[in-house]
Amino acid sequence: MAKDDRRKRCKEVNKDMISGLPNVIIGHILSFLPTKDALCTCILSKSWRELWRSLSNFDFDDRTWKSKIIFGNFMDRFCYLQNSRENSIRKFRLRVNGSYPSSRMSAWISAAIKDNLEELKLWIYTADHVPLPRRIFSCEKLVILDLGYRIDIDLLGVGVHFPCLKVLHLQDLPMLDDHASIEKLLAGSPVLEELKIEHEDCESRNALRICSSSLKRLIIRFPLIAYDEKDPGCRELTLDTPNLELLKLTDLVSEKLNMLQIPYSLVEAALSVAYKHVFTIEVDDYIDMAVQLLRPIMTIVKILRLCDTTMRTLSDAVHKKLPCVGNLPDFQNLTRLEIEASGNDRWMVLHEILKCSPKLEVFILYKDSTEKTPRWRNPEFVPRCLRSSLKVIEYAGFESELGEIEMAEYFIKNAVVLEKMTIEYGWKMIHDFKERVAERLTECRRGSKACRIVFSS
Repeated sequence: MAKDDRRKRCKEVNKDMISGLPNVIIGHILSFLPTKDALCTCILSKSWRELWRSLSNFDFDDRTWKSKIIFGNFMDRFCYLQNSRENSIRKFRLRVNGSYPSSRMSAWISAAIKDNLEELKLWIYTADHVPLPRRIFSCEKLVILDLGYRIDIDLLGVGVHFPCLKVLHLQDLPMLDDHASIEKLLAGSPVLEELKIEHEDCESRNALRICSSSLKRLIIRFPLIAYDEKDPGCRELTLDTPNLELLKLTDLVSEKLNMLQIPYSLVEAALSVAYKHVFTIEVDDYIDMAVQLLRPIMTIVKILRLCDTTMRTLSDAVHKKLPCVGNLPDFQNLTRLEIEASGNDRWMVLHEILKCSPKLEVFILYKDSTEKTPRWRNPEFVPRCLRSSLKVIEYAGFESELGEIEMAEYFIKNAVVLEKMTIEYGWKMIHDFKERVAERLTECRRGSKACRIVFSS
């Protein structure tokens, strides 16, 4: 009797519960798996063999397949099957590194673009350019559009209608030098909340205007410009985004930077701007313009990251004693500050920022390992944040130069509510120096009894 009960319990435990579910539910479960893994379930039973056809989410990456030939043949079959179905795909992601004819890849993409499509991500790394089917610009349910690299977008004579689009990512596309096309995409996306534009090698000298009242997150990365002596031009970036909450701006190519409306909703900003010798504008005029852009941003945000290029721009303004850095306002909302810096003038900029940041709680410093750190100079007065709010300090890339040690000692002695200081050693630091630094800083008089000093490699 007991044996029969055990057999019964074993049968219950080993019973295939999933296969008893309706195919619609099984298909929904499979849609959460990577497409290749979902395809592997075909071997589980005959009833599962064709289930993959009913999937609504597809994520293809030819790097994960045994061979490019097998992948290409499967995609051809996928294309054939999808052309016979209506409004089936909700999410389609395709990442291609292999060499396939442009027309073949275009057919794969076209098969996925249906009226119910909500997410489309295409990253094409091939030698051939692939034209984006124009039908995509009338997909009214599209929420996420992420396009990268060798995709050609032709908006000539095409209307853009994205009433539901909330996320738009464009990376290193040929069309990114056609600023009119970018502006046309934005104009056809009335509820867009996140825009990311990355262009490694900018060629256009035309002005770019980012205009959107719905935009909350904006990420722009323009690190390089292809200089043409015959067409030096003057590139200009204008932001008209009054409801922005996050701004990450790396722009080393625009000679003019404009913000038409101050986004008082801005919470976080990361900024990298710098003067380049190919610019037609005078260096002092550029520095003045850049600082005038930074000032209102710094008074609004809670979280701020100033990259090395921006710190260099600010330090040039301090060194030249330009009027734009005089009488800086208090950064009343700033609680977290991250900077990349070294160099004498940049220490002076740090003094000014700390002096204007009465509510700062977290300060993180990333050291530029390519430059020697000068001697630290104490501020004339201890900043208010050291006396009332600064709780966490992190120093990344510490190399035990005297100026670094002096700066660390200054914070340890004067930050009276400091809870934790983390010293992260640079890769060049040898063991003996690490021990000496740890001993010196550990024995330093502490302004806060609660302060812990942590050392890491």
